[in-house]
Amino acid sequence: MGEAFSKIELQRNLRDGNSIVSSRQTSNEWQRAFTIVVKQWRWAALFAVATIVIVTAVTLAMKPVYEPTGRLQIDPPGSEVFSLNAAGTGLIDTGYITTEAEKLRTDDLALATIRALHLDTNPDIVGKPSALTTTASTSDQLTPGENVAVRNFQSRLSIRLDSSNRLVGVAFASHNPQLSADVVNTLMKLLVQKNFEARTQAIAESSKWLSRQLDDIRDKMEVATSALADFAAKSGIADVDANSNTYAEKIGNLNRQLVQAEADRIQFQTFLISSGNPDSLPQVRNNTVIQTLTQKLAEINAQLAQSRVIYGPKHVEVRKLQNQVDELQRQVATQRQSIVSELSTNYRAAKEREKLLKGEVRAATTDLATLAQYDALKREVQADRQLYDSLYAKIKEAGISAASKSSNIHIVNQARVLDHPTRPHRALNILAGVLTGLIGGVVLAFVKDRWEDRIYTTEDIRASAGLPSITVVPVIQASHNKTAIWDRAGTSLALPRTERPGYPVGPDCFVLQRPNAPESEAVHTLWTMLFLSHSGNCPKTILITSPLPGEGKTTLVNNLAVALTNHGRTCLVDADLRKPMVSTRFKLSPVTGLEHYLQGTATLNQIKCSSEVKNLTIVPSIKATDGAIQLLTGDAIRTLVAGLREQFDFVIIDTPPILPYADGLALSTLVDGVILVGRAGQTPRGAVMRGIELLGSVNSAPILAVVLNAANQRPDYSGYSNRFAFE
Repeated sequence: MGEAFSKIELQRNLRDGNSIVSSRQTSNEWQRAFTIVVKQWRWAALFAVATIVIVTAVTLAMKPVYEPTGRLQIDPPGSEVFSLNAAGTGLIDTGYITTEAEKLRTDDLALATIRALHLDTNPDIVGKPSALTTTASTSDQLTPGENVAVRNFQSRLSIRLDSSNRLVGVAFASHNPQLSADVVNTLMKLLVQKNFEARTQAIAESSKWLSRQLDDIRDKMEVATSALADFAAKSGIADVDANSNTYAEKIGNLNRQLVQAEADRIQFQTFLISSGNPDSLPQVRNNTVIQTLTQKLAEINAQLAQSRVIYGPKHVEVRKLQNQVDELQRQVATQRQSIVSELSTNYRAAKEREKLLKGEVRAATTDLATLAQYDALKREVQADRQLYDSLYAKIKEAGISAASKSSNIHIVNQARVLDHPTRPHRALNILAGVLTGLIGGVVLAFVKDRWEDRIYTTEDIRASAGLPSITVVPVIQASHNKTAIWDRAGTSLALPRTERPGYPVGPDCFVLQRPNAPESEAVHTLWTMLFLSHSGNCPKTILITSPLPGEGKTTLVNNLAVALTNHGRTCLVDADLRKPMVSTRFKLSPVTGLEHYLQGTATLNQIKCSSEVKNLTIVPSIKATDGAIQLLTGDAIRTLVAGLREQFDFVIIDTPPILPYADGLALSTLVDGVILVGRAGQTPRGAVMRGIELLGSVNSAPILAVVLNAANQRPDYSGYSNRFAFE
C-alpha cells in the first residue's frame, strides 16, 4: 500500500510540475511578445494611427449609397400554367436558373432600362451632362451618354443567387434611393416581358412548323388508310376488333384443333402399346360388363371348388359348374378383344384427322405474307393517326399557352425605396479601422523585429537558442563622466589613449577600477551562477568565445579572471592567436607567448607572466600567428591545458570568434564549460543559433552561460539604471 501510494503521489507531483512548466513557458511567450511590441512601439503606433486616420477620413468622405433589393422567382421551363413541355416541372435546374439570372447583366436589357428611365441624362449615372455630346441614338449605335450609362449601370448592378431555392436577388447601388428602386423594378419587369416575348415568338414559330407537319401527316394518313381498305377488300381480311382479324382467328382455330388431334393420337397410341396386357387398360378396368362377368366368374369358381370337395371331380354338378366357368371366361375374353379393337379404330381415326389438319395448317401458312402485308399497312395507318393526334394536340396547347400569357419568371418582391443608406456603415468602418490598425501595428512590430534579426533581450537569446537550460546574464552599460566622451571601457575618447586624464595606471579592468559599478556586479553575478550552481562539481577550465568579432568577449575574459582571483589561483590564457589583446589590457610586454610554446620553442614557465593582480597568472600571446588552427589542434595544447588544470584553481581561456574561425571549436573539447558572448543590437539571432550548433557538432563542453553584452537594463531594475558594454 505504501509503495502504491508513493507512486500515485509521484505521478501527481510530475503532473503538477509539468503544469507549472507549461504555465511558465506560456508566461514567457507572452512576456517576449510584450517586449517585442514595446521595443517597436513607435512603428506600431505610427501604423495604427495612420490606418485609423485614413479609414476615418475615407469613411467620412464617402457619399451614402442606397442598394434596395428585388427578388425574382425563376422556375424551370415547363412549369408555366400552359406549357408545350412540362418535363422539367418541379425540378431545380441550377444551370438554367443561373443562365436566366445572367440575362439581367446583358447590355440589351441594361440599355432598355436606361432608355426607359432616361438614365443617359441622369448625373448620378453618367456624371456631368455637359461633358457628353447629345446626339440621336439608333438601335445599332449608342450615344456617348448611353455608352457611359451602360458601363456605370453594369458596375452598380448586383445579382445574388441562392443555390437552395429558385429566388434571384437584384440590387442596384445609387446615391438616390428612388432611382435605385426604379432601376431594380424596371429591370425585373423588362426581364419578365422579354422572357414572355421570346416565349411567345418561339410558340408562334413552333405552331407554324407544326401546322406544316400536320398537313403532310394528314395527307400521308389518308393515303395509308385508302391502301389498307383496298388490300382488305382484295384479300377478304376483316378486323374483328382492334387486336384481331378473321384470318388470324382462322389460323388460331386450326392450330388449336391440330394440337387436340395430336394429343388424341398420342393417347390412343399409348393405349395400344399396352394392349398386350388388356387388364392394365383403363377402358377394360372401368368396363361395367367385364366387371359384372368377372364378379360372376369368381362366384362360380367358388361354387366349383366347393362341389369338387363334396362330390368329386366327375360329378354331374361339378361338370355343370365347370361349363359355366368356361363360358364366362370366353365372354370376358371376347369383351376385352372388343375394347382393344375399338381403341385401334380410334387411333387410326385420330391419326387421319391429325394428317388432315396438318395439311390445312400448311395451306393456311402459305398466306402469312398476305397477313404480314395487311399488318404493316395497318400499323402505318395507326402510326400516322397517333402522330397526327399528337401534333394536333400540341398546336392546341400552343394556342392556349400564347393566349394565357403565362411565364416561368415571376417578380416575387418589388424593390422598395430605402429610408436608410445601405453603406457606408461609418461606425463599423471606423471600428474595423481601429482593429486593423492595432492588429496591423502589432504584426508590423513582430515583422520588423523578425526582419532586424538581432538579439536585444534575454528572451531573444532563449528563443534563438531553443534551450531553456542556457543561463543568460544581462550586462549593464555605464558612463561615469557625463561631460566627456567615453569608450566602452569607461575611458575618455577626447585625447590619445595614453594621454587621457584619469586614465588608469594598472590593468584595464573595471572590476578593479569600479568594483561597485553595475558592470562589476554583473561579472560577480556571472561567477555566482557558474560556480555556486555547480556545488561539488565546479568547472575549473572555462572557454569564453563569441559568434562574431566585436561582441566584448575579451573584456569579459579579463574581468572574470580578475573576479576569480578572490576565490583561488587563476590563470588567464590568451588563445586568440588571430588578434591577441590580453597582454595589452594588463600592460604586459612579454617576449615569449603561447605561440612559442605550441611551436616547441619555449616552456610553460617561460611563457607564464605574473600580473599586478594577486593570484592571477597570464599566458599571453605576442602577435597574430599564421597556422593558428594547426597549433591549437595539436598535442601541445592538450598538454598545456592539462598542466594548467593541475597548477591552478581556475583557468580562463580567450579564443577567436567561432563562426569565422575554428580555433574556439577545437579548444571547446578540452575545457569543462563554454561561455558564449553576444552583443545586444549587433549579434544576429542566426549567429547565436549557428554558434550553438557548431559547438554541439564537435561535442564541445557544455555551454555554461550565454552573456548578452551592451543590453538595456529591464525597467524593474531601477537601482541599476546605467548601461555599459563589454568590448
